[in-house]
Amino acid sequence: MELRDAHCHYHFAEVTRDAVAQARAAGLGRAMINGTSPADWDAVAERVLADPRHLASFGLHPWHAASAPPGWADGLRARLIAHPAAGVGEIGLDHRVEGHDPAVQERAFRTQLALAAELDRPASVHCVRAFGALASVLRSADVPARGFLLHAWGGPAELVPELVRRGAYFSFGPGHLSPRRAALAAQFAAAIPRDRVLAETDAPSGGARPADLVAAHAGLARIWGVAPDAAAATASANFARLFGA
Repeated sequence: MELRDAHCHYHFAEVTRDAVAQARAAGLGRAMINGTSPADWDAVAERVLADPRHLASFGLHPWHAASAPPGWADGLRARLIAHPAAGVGEIGLDHRVEGHDPAVQERAFRTQLALAAELDRPASVHCVRAFGALASVLRSADVPARGFLLHAWGGPAELVPELVRRGAYFSFGPGHLSPRRAALAAQFAAAIPRDRVLAETDAPSGGARPADLVAAHAGLARIWGVAPDAAAATASANFARLFGA
């Protein structure tokens, strides 16, 4: 069964082509590679051109919202039009990062959500210590009809039903395998509908490698109490529904 990596940064220098090849040998099929600013969108596009099993998302990460160059939103629109299969990501809110400006982050997030909704592209959303603000934005913003991914989900269970109604998918990754995150991982068994769950590595963030996708799927299978192939089949079907691949 081929595995799908719903959120990664294979274009970063830390991810070697050998590391991706090892993941391919372990079962990796499709992978959604997320850009973080105009400075790395070309590198994302190059990785996708080099291997059609890669998919692209282009976006402005909240860490870079305050330093974005003038005209970045117009550049993003042009990039998405030039890449009709691309998603919008990585976008979102992060209130942990030092010196963050919530207003600047929210403006960038709303701008990109609106673009994703207009073009009906899937969005990959980052949220850290800003779940109340995230819910507030999603209550008033247009979102893509096909849905959006809350990658490396780390929010409260009580928000899950509302987010599902707004079109959210949730990704499970290596970070959920830590014992200190057991309560959070349990949401994927008790609170999050299985037809809204994907698997990811976020490689190379947190030292993750592309091949860690195998462990992520195995962990998801344990939480669901199913065979690894069954977990992979569910996550892959959800990947295809959201990303159209």
